[in-house]
Amino acid sequence: MSVEQEREVGHKAFISYAWSSPEHKAWVRRLAERLVEDGVFIILDEWDLKPGHDPLHFMEQSITSPEVTKVLIICDQMYKEKANGRAGGVGTETQILTPEIYRKVDQNKYAALVTEADDEGKAYVPTFYGGRIFIDFSDAAREEEAYEELMRWINDAPLHVRPKLGKKPAYLDKDAATPLVTQSRYRRAKEGVERNSPGAAGLLREFGEGLVEQLVALRPDRSRQDGSAPIDEIIVSAADAMRPYVRQMHDLTRSIARGASSAFDDLLAILEQLLATTERDREATSWNPAMFDANRMVAYEGFLGVIATLLAERRIDLIAQALDHPYFYEDPSGGRGRSTKDFEEFGQYAESLQGRNQRLGQNRADWQAEFIHEHYKVGSPAFSRMMEADLLLYLIRPIRQPGGYATWYPRTLVYSSNWYHAFELFARMESARYFSRVSEMLFGSVSAEEFKERTRELGTQRLWRHTVRGPAIGTLAGIEHIASRN
Repeated sequence: MSVEQEREVGHKAFISYAWSSPEHKAWVRRLAERLVEDGVFIILDEWDLKPGHDPLHFMEQSITSPEVTKVLIICDQMYKEKANGRAGGVGTETQILTPEIYRKVDQNKYAALVTEADDEGKAYVPTFYGGRIFIDFSDAAREEEAYEELMRWINDAPLHVRPKLGKKPAYLDKDAATPLVTQSRYRRAKEGVERNSPGAAGLLREFGEGLVEQLVALRPDRSRQDGSAPIDEIIVSAADAMRPYVRQMHDLTRSIARGASSAFDDLLAILEQLLATTERDREATSWNPAMFDANRMVAYEGFLGVIATLLAERRIDLIAQALDHPYFYEDPSGGRGRSTKDFEEFGQYAESLQGRNQRLGQNRADWQAEFIHEHYKVGSPAFSRMMEADLLLYLIRPIRQPGGYATWYPRTLVYSSNWYHAFELFARMESARYFSRVSEMLFGSVSAEEFKERTRELGTQRLWRHTVRGPAIGTLAGIEHIASRN
């Protein structure tokens, strides 16, 4: 071998085998040739043991040389018998291999390649090899898998690699910020959902109960305020404290969408509980409506974020369930006792924010949209997905019902003035097949022309009094290209 070739060699391997039959020798040769083609320098008696050479020296040098990084022990019935009986060349190699295998600290140099098994399927492995793991070439149907396993072993490139050691969880650090009260329930629910465990539903319900407890506990109590802080500031601070809990719900939504759709009903139940926090308990005898404004803000953000997350995961089927679900809701002011509500009930308005512009000397078109824009710039769902969800919810009723009006107010679209193309869902509806699927699941199976016409009508409406122009609904919904391709 030339100096240049030596520099290119990554691994040298010696093949130990028995001359069982011409067919077996041919198989070993083909394996050796393929390994050479794949960059492994092979030491094989047929190639390297010449007349005048000492076979014993050849064997000993090939097995013990530090330049030989791998030794392949080809095991069939004859090899096992000769190795155990210390017969012939295999017996000699066995006497060299045995102390090497047992005394060497590095056990990654030797591997048995089993090419034959007995009638009971037990591999023919010599005694000196013991119970060590071998590479199974005995099944011709999986020979390619075995060869890949061999190549990975030779090149020290295992299929499964130990992950990089990370840091201990932040919640174990005494100096870290106090974790959310629901953190433990959230982690258990997330793990249960991602493993699709039988107890995932119960874990989700536990998380939902903890979520509601916190959204109620963080609700401002006006009776305890000294009057020094403006009411809108009190509400904004309360909503800020509630928001991380709602983001946990969004993260669980993503896990459900990716692998545990059967748990989606339990998520809808959590949304019902979220909605229930926006109203007083039936037993309450006195209350201030502003107390519930923070809950109304996060109910809107919470539901919008669930739809935005499902859009990101392309789970149109789950979105359809969320939009058509009758949300169980006890309305103490409704006079009808227990009832159900449609998804529009989540689009509630915090009236205590009305005077915020005047107090701060600002001119925001919609403060609830402002807070979503501020808090969803990073993380998931992204703010663009929140706008996409808002547009979808805005279009549902008018497109499903001819002559109907929008019952969802798309607050975040106040930030869409510089958005000059369709959101992803609507851009994908350029495909006639995809449009048909979405229309059937979300829009009541309207035709492409009906979708375009009803969306254009919505585009003429002005949504915000303090803005020069409203969102370009037609552009955001991509109506010029709807169902334009097969």
